[in-house]
This record gives sequence, C-alpha cells and structure tokens, in this order.
Amino acid sequence: MPYKKHRSVFKRMRQNEKRRERNRVIRGSMRAILRAIKTQSSVDDVLKKLSWKIPAGKEQESSKWLTAKMYSNMDKALKKGVIHRNKAARHKAQIAKWANKIMAE
Repeated sequence: MPYKKHRSVFKRMRQNEKRRERNRVIRGSMRAILRAIKTQSSVDDVLKKLSWKIPAGKEQESSKWLTAKMYSNMDKALKKGVIHRNKAARHKAQIAKWANKIMAE
C-alpha cells in the first residue's frame, strides 16, 4: 500500500476532494442554466427559476444582461477546466438560440 509510505498521496487526495467539490458546484450551476432555458419561455421565468436579481429595465436589456451572465458562467467553467471548450461553445450556442427566440417574440 503506497498510502503508508508517501505523504504526497494524502496531499493529492485532499486536493482531489477540494477540486471535485468545486467542479460539482460549477457543473450544477451550468446544468441549472441549461435546464432553465429549456423549460422556461420568458426572461422573468428564467430569472425566477435561477433566483437571479437584475437591474430593472426593458425586457431586451434584461435579456442581454441575462445572456451575458450565462456566457460568463460557461466561460468560468471552461477556464477552470470543468468542461471542454467545444462543450462550452455548444452551450453558449444554445443560450444564444434561446435569447434570439426571446428577442423575436
């Protein structure tokens, strides 16, 4: 058993546990965003589902603000190495498609 001889193994286990928890939180917030845009049809419904507060304004302004916040979330997941860059691009495209549909209505 290498656990008894190498202290670095214990450190690696601690690091992995911290990273696993961080990745779980990031991945969960990403899934919540995608679930919200797939099930909700309006900006207000999505905001309510995600429990996000935005500055009051027109629906188009709030839609742009919401889209930017969603993009930011995907970019952070990519930057931290939680998801692959193609997956981030795919999710951002889904968000853009949803936002364009909302703006057209």
